[in-house]
Amino acid sequence: MFNGLLRKVYADHVRQESHIKQSHLDWTIVRSGAFTEGKRNGQYCYGFLGTDNTKKLKISRADVADYMLKQLTDDTYLHKTPGLSY
Repeated sequence: MFNGLLRKVYADHVRQESHIKQSHLDWTIVRSGAFTEGKRNGQYCYGFLGTDNTKKLKISRADVADYMLKQLTDDTYLHKTPGLSY
């Protein structure tokens, strides 16, 4: 699918991340699973590699927001791209 329909979109995504990583800013790129509607429950997995097949690859927007807010005061994943999912 990436080679066909989404080739240009994916190339743009790679360029965006490259610009962020080369900047002098503090950054964390959160790679979340597919967004779902739902409440924050705080019971999510984070920090795994994108190649980890044991996750559900879904997460509520509320839990993504929870994780991202926590990253404002936590340098554990500074300059990294942690996965985030249930």
